[in-house]
Amino acid sequence: MIKEATDESVRDAVIIASAQRVEHYEIASYGTVRNWAKILGENRHAQILNDTLQEEGHADQLLTSISDRVNRYAQKAA
Repeated sequence: MIKEATDESVRDAVIIASAQRVEHYEIASYGTVRNWAKILGENRHAQILNDTLQEEGHADQLLTSISDRVNRYAQKAA
C-alpha cells in the first residue's frame, strides 16, 4: 500500500496504520505473557511486562493522536 500511495499524506496515513497494527500485536502479546507470569507467580516478570504493556499502550495513543491530523489531509487527497 505504501508503494501505491501517490500522495504523501496518504502514504503517511498508511505508515501510521501499519505501525498501529504492530502496536496492537505487541499489546496483545505482552498482555498474554504478563497474565501467564502472574499465573505462574512470577510477579517481578509480570511487573516488567506490565510496564512494557503500558509503554506500548502509550505509543498506540500517540499514533492515534498523530493519525487524527494526518487522516484529515489524506482524506482530502483521496
